[in-house]
Amino acid sequence: MEIVKDLYTRLNSAKNFMEKYPEYNPQDNKVHVLFLSPCLNESGYYRMILPTFELNKTKTHSAIIGQIQKWDFNKQFDEYDTPIDLRLVKWADYVVLPVVFSDISYIIKTIREINSDIEFVMDLEKNYHQLPKYHPDKHKVSSGIVQIMENNLSLIDILSGPNDSLLKYYHDILHKEEKAYRLYFECYPNLISSLTFADIERIKQNKGEKIRLGLLTDSSRVEDLRTIEAELISLLRRNSGKIELVVFGLTAELAEREDIFKGAPIIYEKPVLFTQFHKKLNDLTIDIGLLPFFDNPFNSTGNALNRFLDFSAFMIPSVVPNISPFNKVIENGENGIIAETGRDWFNCIQELIDDAQARKEIGRNAFKTVWQNFSYNTKTIKRLENIFL
Repeated sequence: MEIVKDLYTRLNSAKNFMEKYPEYNPQDNKVHVLFLSPCLNESGYYRMILPTFELNKTKTHSAIIGQIQKWDFNKQFDEYDTPIDLRLVKWADYVVLPVVFSDISYIIKTIREINSDIEFVMDLEKNYHQLPKYHPDKHKVSSGIVQIMENNLSLIDILSGPNDSLLKYYHDILHKEEKAYRLYFECYPNLISSLTFADIERIKQNKGEKIRLGLLTDSSRVEDLRTIEAELISLLRRNSGKIELVVFGLTAELAEREDIFKGAPIIYEKPVLFTQFHKKLNDLTIDIGLLPFFDNPFNSTGNALNRFLDFSAFMIPSVVPNISPFNKVIENGENGIIAETGRDWFNCIQELIDDAQARKEIGRNAFKTVWQNFSYNTKTIKRLENIFL
């Protein structure tokens, strides 16, 4: 992640234009893609920062990030500044925006007056129309704000997203509206990259006496965790002294406030900056990854698969619910374990606790799956290139 940290530092401290944007060359006969103001978080990294690096490896495309924002969980969606240098507007063939909940009609009009050939892409990283009531962003997304977002979509040329299910959902919504939408829908998935792991020398193995169960979570996913809370507490009791449960992304104080895992012997690992996330995950040496998610439209059309990619990149076998996108990627018992009911979760986890060889084989198969099918390679980079023709 050092390359990302260096980019963030350069974009926020460079004194002159060419120092800030060394990729700028109006005469290079390439397709120019300008990514505007991603945040330095999971969505910004997978949807804009990584594509920028990967496009710049090609002979046909050049990509520039206008600015990287420091992510602030407490900010409203429209509180981030998005300055645009006019030289970049003239240079760009495509401008890629994150989801915007304030009216962008003036910005679109102004940019098109400067560069009439430019095309606008809005990247939709999750389903804002289906935020569950328990999600922390729910209070930010009123019906009025969502309507502004929909209005913005009538002004752009391409709507991109990480999976076909999400794009189909929005395709169906927009085609019910009377407003004329001239959108193309383009899917490119979140992918892992060698850049993500460049600072990690090796995959660490658990050398301790206890088998480590791991939950990757955050404050938005407490209700998802409740779906297997009872089973995990039972497993901890049954395997006392043999296993330990690591909850990465949640503090003990928040767990207590949310009244989850009350009294259970949990190891809480607080959230870290995204640039430190993968190194920290490697350091935790988890043996079995657990990914509980409610079966709802937000999860099934969202970025739940990211957590499977994270575990699999470190050869950690995952136990997942029988929902999309997991059941489209995982061959049960081969590259992961799919659990239907609470009893399934208990039994599947217990079987992995008891069978070190199964953990090893499933972890290796998951590793192969994500690097073969969910990583930047010749085929997936070509797919990205084809969005920006």
